[in-house]
Amino acid sequence: MPKSWSFSPAYPSRRRPAILAAVLLVTILGVMPASALSLIRDAETEELLRSYATPIFTVAGLNPRSVNIYLVNDNQINAFVSGGQNIFFTTELLLELDTPGEIKGVIAHEVGHIAGGHLARTQDAMKGTGALAIASMVLGVGVAALGAPEVGMGVMTGGTHVAGRNFLAYSRSQESSADQAAATYLDSIGESGEGLLEVMHKFSGQELLSEQRQDPFVRSHPVSLDRIGALEARLEKSAFRARKDPPELIEAHHRMQGKLYGFVKPTAQTMRKFPASDTSIKAKIARTVAYYLQGDLDKGLKEIDALIAQSPDNPFYHELKGQMLFENGRIRESIAPHSKAVELKPDSPLLRVNLAQAMLTLEDPALLKPSLEALELSMRQDPEIAIGWHQLAIAYARDGQEGMAALATAERFFRASGGDAPGRPSPNRRDALLQATRALKFLPAGSPAR
Repeated sequence: MPKSWSFSPAYPSRRRPAILAAVLLVTILGVMPASALSLIRDAETEELLRSYATPIFTVAGLNPRSVNIYLVNDNQINAFVSGGQNIFFTTELLLELDTPGEIKGVIAHEVGHIAGGHLARTQDAMKGTGALAIASMVLGVGVAALGAPEVGMGVMTGGTHVAGRNFLAYSRSQESSADQAAATYLDSIGESGEGLLEVMHKFSGQELLSEQRQDPFVRSHPVSLDRIGALEARLEKSAFRARKDPPELIEAHHRMQGKLYGFVKPTAQTMRKFPASDTSIKAKIARTVAYYLQGDLDKGLKEIDALIAQSPDNPFYHELKGQMLFENGRIRESIAPHSKAVELKPDSPLLRVNLAQAMLTLEDPALLKPSLEALELSMRQDPEIAIGWHQLAIAYARDGQEGMAALATAERFFRASGGDAPGRPSPNRRDALLQATRALKFLPAGSPAR
């Protein structure tokens, strides 16, 4: 899960573990508010969204490996496509949607925009709005904050503000086309389109509100009675309309929402919304995170231990416990839950990076080799884990591999460089070049790294 809330390029404060690490992202041309936004990494949320999305990508003719899903820590409800095959969801949207089916409906709709080439038709609107910077930011979203990583989370940085508030606002005809495409995709994988219809109903009344009071989702995806009627008529023909989400998926949805709520909302608000009398899984996880963030580690550990006892094979409970211990300076104790999380979910690079960071922090020579191996594997699988490059550079340096340490540092700076202004390379880009040049002095001729 997320850790540091700090936007500092140095090691962030360990007293504000943030879910959803810190990336100053461009305001995607007015769909998001004109302010810096935060991208976040969380293994559990990403896995759940990817499980929903992969079948949809496949039936839409997209390569699932080529479509990126990003989480934006923002209190406005929105989802949008930008920079090609990149889908963004705000945390508030994930908290607002009541069922897995609603999230699947939104994913299918956004995929309809990608497959329909709708974003490509708006390219002319990018003229004069910092298009190169936007593309660089979106494609380089793995940017790095140089701070300590979070459990299950990578910190990213970047960021320039851009104008053009209507850039991503699709036309009503494109919206209707994406609706119909979404219904086709969902039918093809045996899923109900009722969730998408429910989302549209939730926002249907907002078109009567002033633009300032509308959710960004409505401004970029105009809802109309015609759209709702057309989708309703389409769903009447679907054999899967009455299909419900299975109980285990609903529970996973609630786990995700409880964790997100605990991390992104003020702790006092979390405790008011989820009092001790609420014994739902969503409430238990939200309270666990709230206790941890307000510094009451004993209560937080009591809550997470109870959750682990209830579901000992849930890797993300162990991950959260490891984070809680690590962030409170109990590094050696954090290794066991981090190791258990990796044992239960060995294919998660984010979980391995968390474990490797804890091992490196102990500065135990016996742990150097396993931490180095874990980081090398993780960065091959997911090079956008920004903190992973920082930790890998530390591991290489301790192992006496100066060239590889410089190369990992160059990767870190390069991915943090974002978009350069014309004729003015960013400081991070310059630092990347300096580190890459330094790496060449040490790397053997003919080696892959060189």
